[in-house]
Amino acid sequence: MAKKQKSMVIELPQEQANAILVMLESDLESIFNYGGGIDPIADWETIHYQAYQLLAYQAFKEKYLETYDA
Repeated sequence: MAKKQKSMVIELPQEQANAILVMLESDLESIFNYGGGIDPIADWETIHYQAYQLLAYQAFKEKYLETYDA
């Protein structure tokens, strides 16, 4: 039986949401543009962590654009 996931609602002013988005984009950019040399087999824990970061970034950016870029 699959566990039902709960959603969390966070209300942020656009300035704070934008600050988080810029921080996430910068972090991801530094990982993928300058991180180089990652071995997906040897560094599987790092790859899983980065996958979670990407999923969180995607969800946050979609909500940001839906809310503030309308």
